[in-house]
Amino acid sequence: MSGLGVLVGLAFVGGVLIAAIAVLWVVLKAVFWLILLPFRLLFWLVALPLLLLKVVIISIAGVALVALLVVGGVLVALSLAVAILVPLLPLAFVVLVTWALVRLMKRPATT
Repeated sequence: MSGLGVLVGLAFVGGVLIAAIAVLWVVLKAVFWLILLPFRLLFWLVALPLLLLKVVIISIAGVALVALLVVGGVLVALSLAVAILVPLLPLAFVVLVTWALVRLMKRPATT
């Protein structure tokens, strides 16, 4: 037998061994999964009410957070409007007084 034939034979044997190990690994994993399946089902049966409670609490917290953000946004907008308009009050007073004086100085209409 030549060196190449021995190499091909060893590669074939190694491939078969790797395939056998892979099949054994898959079978052991499947058996392990089947053995633990009742425990997993029991865990989910116990955990399901807690998970539902978690979803309800997160939903309520989300609604409360949105309401808080909306109220906060309205307060920020209102305070921003007041902060912008308050310095304009003296100018508005001058415009109002000027308008009132011009209105009073008009001649009465002749009918």
